[in-house]
Amino acid sequence: MHRCNALLQCVSLLLLAFALSAQSHAATHVFYFTNGYSTTGSTVATYKVSPTTGIPAQVGTPLSLPNAQSISSIVATPNDHFIYVMWSDSNSQSHLWAYTTDSSGVPSSTPVQKLSSQGWGQLFIHKSGKFAYVLKTTSGNNGYSSKLYLYHINQTTGVLTQDPTIQATYGPDYFSLESLISFNKAGTRLYDDSGVHFHDTDSDTYSYHPVSETTGQLSPDVGTYFAVSGYADQQYFTTNYILNLHNDGAGPSVLNVYPNKKNPAQPLFTCTQSMLSACGDAMNYWISVDEKYVFLPDNTANDVVIGHIDGTNKVITETASITGVPFLYFAPDDLLIYGVDGTNGIVQVYLFNSATGSVTSGGSITFNPAKGYGIFPATRQ
Repeated sequence: MHRCNALLQCVSLLLLAFALSAQSHAATHVFYFTNGYSTTGSTVATYKVSPTTGIPAQVGTPLSLPNAQSISSIVATPNDHFIYVMWSDSNSQSHLWAYTTDSSGVPSSTPVQKLSSQGWGQLFIHKSGKFAYVLKTTSGNNGYSSKLYLYHINQTTGVLTQDPTIQATYGPDYFSLESLISFNKAGTRLYDDSGVHFHDTDSDTYSYHPVSETTGQLSPDVGTYFAVSGYADQQYFTTNYILNLHNDGAGPSVLNVYPNKKNPAQPLFTCTQSMLSACGDAMNYWISVDEKYVFLPDNTANDVVIGHIDGTNKVITETASITGVPFLYFAPDDLLIYGVDGTNGIVQVYLFNSATGSVTSGGSITFNPAKGYGIFPATRQ
């Protein structure tokens, strides 16, 4: 009997140890919040968010950038051990500063690296956390010219080192402007866009570069992969689909769902107003991290409709909605959504159930909407 009790105690202790180990390796959800435009310097506050209640709480001391008039982006590595803050000074010069973070995601007060980011677009970090890509664009008498650079991320310090090989060049071109769009979920493609937007011309030609997951080197792009011409079109490239929200400015929008293949001739199906009212009303949209749901702002109904993408039955079905039409930001693991009401100065946290497509309201913070804002979600692991 005593041996049995001892064995049960040992088993209980082992189970407790496994549970504590699992908790210690669980992701810490954070978002970085900036105070918008300021002539007296910018700050970055870190908020830790409970993934079970959705309640945010500020942690640590806000990061101060005294010379920053605005912060355009904060990009975290997938494990949030490092963040890269891109900001502009009073002379319209752009900078990128790199910081380490602590176990709560709070950045150190002193950057580990300072770089000029003049002419840079968005910094894109590969899912491995080892590589970063940026497009640098200049303009001159011959039009726009862009170069695509690869940076290697030091896994101990977060310092960026530029690869000696320029990954791609574009232009010069008077009308076409190149931009990076996104990685695919597997991290094997880096999508880019050549856009022409002036006067009455709106066209976008998309391609992608295959990514070496070992070296980070990019292969030449595959040529035109998808092309659209229309007013306010917005695209997402998922594993299975290319989603195209189209509005010609003369009537309701439509959400076209194409197969993700080179130059698809026609959509698998189209979500019109008759299928889902929000498909006809939306002028922008978002897609969940798991790529199963679209989030469509419906200004007529004053909500954001969540729709499940069913490619088999060729339909988008409403699963839930978010009251109001906040601008949405998604946690990298899909568990939390941050809805920002820029008019009233509210950041509302939502818990997202990707199995059912439902949301539950959590906590919120407030800010001064007159100053603007920036919010950048991350998960610290």
